[in-house]
Order: sequence, then structure tokens, then C-alpha cells
Amino acid sequence: MAADHSNNSMIASLSLTDEQLWLKWQQGDRTALETILVRYEDRLVRIAYRITGCRHESEDIRHTVLVRFLQSTREVRHVEAWLTRCTLNEAINRARQKGRESRALATLGQSSPVLDVSSPLQQLQYDEVGDKLGSALAQLTPDDRALLTLRFDEDLTFRQIADVLEKPQSTVKSQLTSVISRLRALLGME
Repeated sequence: MAADHSNNSMIASLSLTDEQLWLKWQQGDRTALETILVRYEDRLVRIAYRITGCRHESEDIRHTVLVRFLQSTREVRHVEAWLTRCTLNEAINRARQKGRESRALATLGQSSPVLDVSSPLQQLQYDEVGDKLGSALAQLTPDDRALLTLRFDEDLTFRQIADVLEKPQSTVKSQLTSVISRLRALLGME
């Protein structure tokens, strides 16, 4: 009977917004917190991994961010933006502290389905492009990689990125244009 109640609470929680879940959790509903954690835990690891290039570090960053979230006493108005911003900040800080610029993630965009290559030559060409992209990404700053991750891996709109970064939308567009130009230059496309 208790398991049925827990399952029913979890199912009901799935239809609530993040902000509604936050308020319910503040009122003592543990299921609401579990729902938030399930919604975002994989995304937080993925974002941190794109910045640090280290799976273990990414999981540690997720843990740190979730602990901060649990300890937060102020109202979180935009849960998704708050979690994403904290993850980005923590990942960028750790990447800078540990000098991981040279270990930048070479898999930006690889969350999409793998291309079907029908010949060894095509596979070799695909691998060479991936290596070249990885090398170019390694030369970008963690901030630049974060911006590319939000736009292209997480498929956030300019408005959503602006909310996460707490910057004007026009600034986000301008910065992304600059990052793409630098990436193109590094790839020899300009």
C-alpha cells in the first residue's frame, strides 16, 4: 500500500513544473525533490563532461551542484536555469583550476546518432573530421565550450541560454557568433 502511494505521488509529480516541485519540496514532499533530481541528473553530468572531458569529475560536479541545490534556502525561480548555471560555473572553475584546457572534450555533437558509414574509407574520413574538431575544441576556453554545449548539444534557444548565463540575449548571440568564428578559423574554414 505504501509503495502504491509512493508510485502515485511520483507519477503525479511528473506533470508538475520544476517551480511547483521546488515549492512542494520546500513543504516537505520528498517525492517532488526526487522528480527534480531524475529530470536533471543526466543532463548535469553531460554538461559538466563537455567542459571537463572527465566522466568522474563530471559526476562529482553533479553531486556538488545537487548538494548546493538541497542546501539552498532561497527560492529558486527557474530550477532548470539554476541547475545548469551552477553546473557550468563549477565545471568551468574546475577546468581552469586543473589546467584541463588541453583535455577539452572532442565529442561535442556526438550525442546525436552515429553516422552510418558504409566503407572503411568513409569511417577513416569520419574519424579524421572528429579528430580535427576535437583538436579545435581543445583550443577554445571552457567558457566557449560551455556556450557551444548549451546551444548545440543541449539545443537551448538563445533566450534559454541568456537565462542560464544571466546575460542579455543579444550578448549571447554575439558571443556565440564569435565562438563559431574562432572555431571555424581553427578548423581552417575561413
